[in-house]
Amino acid sequence: MATKVKEAVGSVERLLLPRLNSIDGELKSITTRIDSVHTRVDEMDKRNGIQFDGIRNQVRGLSEKVNLIKDVERLKIEVAELKRRR
Repeated sequence: MATKVKEAVGSVERLLLPRLNSIDGELKSITTRIDSVHTRVDEMDKRNGIQFDGIRNQVRGLSEKVNLIKDVERLKIEVAELKRRR
């Protein structure tokens, strides 16, 4: 009886082992592809971070220019008032 059970187990192993090996290979392939996607997403995040930093700096620079223009306009008004007073 034990011999028949061992033979049955051996037969099942011979049937399942190739399929399990195939599934294992497919899972490794999927894992590799997922890792590749993660790497590409990380690279995109870095590039977008750099782009956003550049945009942020440009906005900051424009804001400073706007403030400078406001200051110049205010100075023009003050100079005009001083000239009128003379």
